Amino acid sequence: MVSSDLLQMGGDQAFLGNKGLCVEQSSKSQLHSGLDVCTGNNDPKRVAKEKLFLFCIIASALVILLVGLLVVSYRNFKHNESYAENELEGGKEKDLKWKLESFHPVNFTAEDVCNLEEDNLIGSGGTGKVYRLDLKRNGGPVAVKQLWKGSGVKVFTAEIEILRKIRHRNIMKLYACLKKGGSSFLVLEYMSNGNLFQALHRQIKEGVPELDWHQRYKIALGAAKGIAYLHHDCSPPIIHRDIKSTNILLDEEYEPKIADFGVAKIADNSSTESYSSCFAGTHGYIAPELAYTLKVTEKSDIYSFGVVLLELVTGRRPIEEEYGEGKDIVYWVGTHLSDQENVQKLLDRDIVSDLVQEDMLKVLKVAILCTNKLPTPRPTMRDVVKMIIDADSCTLRSPESNPEKNVKPLL
Repeated sequence: MVSSDLLQMGGDQAFLGNKGLCVEQSSKSQLHSGLDVCTGNNDPKRVAKEKLFLFCIIASALVILLVGLLVVSYRNFKHNESYAENELEGGKEKDLKWKLESFHPVNFTAEDVCNLEEDNLIGSGGTGKVYRLDLKRNGGPVAVKQLWKGSGVKVFTAEIEILRKIRHRNIMKLYACLKKGGSSFLVLEYMSNGNLFQALHRQIKEGVPELDWHQRYKIALGAAKGIAYLHHDCSPPIIHRDIKSTNILLDEEYEPKIADFGVAKIADNSSTESYSSCFAGTHGYIAPELAYTLKVTEKSDIYSFGVVLLELVTGRRPIEEEYGEGKDIVYWVGTHLSDQENVQKLLDRDIVSDLVQEDMLKVLKVAILCTNKLPTPRPTMRDVVKMIIDADSCTLRSPESNPEKNVKPLL
């Protein structure tokens, strides 16, 4: 469209030969122009609206296309996920039988193990349920751990990888594992006396604890030997990462067994330390350095075992209100080390006597060494075993349980 100003300056001759040019009706009347009058189709505002409309149509089409692609991708993802779950859950058409892998001589079948009853449930935790199972063939009980689906698969793999290779009287024995699709079971030794935490706080009768000092000392020494085996006799070393009184199980003779290797870490071959991608441990037992580093070493296990020793000596829990907000048993013990009288108050008054007081104090000193705030000064587990052996007085020591008479005294 030619404006009235341009038409007045150039006249019609300046625009001849340009088809499609037009003028407004008012300009044609005033200047007597021979150019055609512009119709609505040539209106700039209308053209702009048409362009905007066209842009909206193209944008809408692109959005619809993008949404369609997303829907198709989501459906493919769900289809693949459903397919994977079906493969994991059953594979019933391909595999109708349980896969049983045994690590010790066993006298049972998969059918014996997998028919569990809720009446025989003896425990439940973050990794699964534990049942007592009385085997029909030989009548002996076993513990069957049914792992949760999902995260339980990682625990299943970790425990098998470690326990299948271990042979030690103070490490929980893994008899076999069973798997079918997404269902996983571990068949373990049955511990008739439960875990150490439970035993420490049970009473035979009112005011009389189930565990006297002789039994507690035996448990401390056995558990120390089990952890020392993991640290020093396994190649590469094994770091448990969750040593606590509930993970120390007791058989009918109160022989301790280190259990629950679901978060255990196999150290690198090049050194006795490794890095973990996830946090592990239990509040009250976690070494202070794990608050600022993911480096995993045996020293964190030693700290946790030191807390267990404090439980054995004091009869107290790792976390109690009496310690103060945000405080634990290590802090509470530290506040009583100013003089000998306060130190003696730390000993469990339900079991302490003149006969065992000195031995309890020696084990207390071992616990304090193990719970040093800095990892480097903590003793190795071999040293801990030697010190606990040395803490046994003549009244508790039998000839066969004293193979190391030349151990340097702690005091």
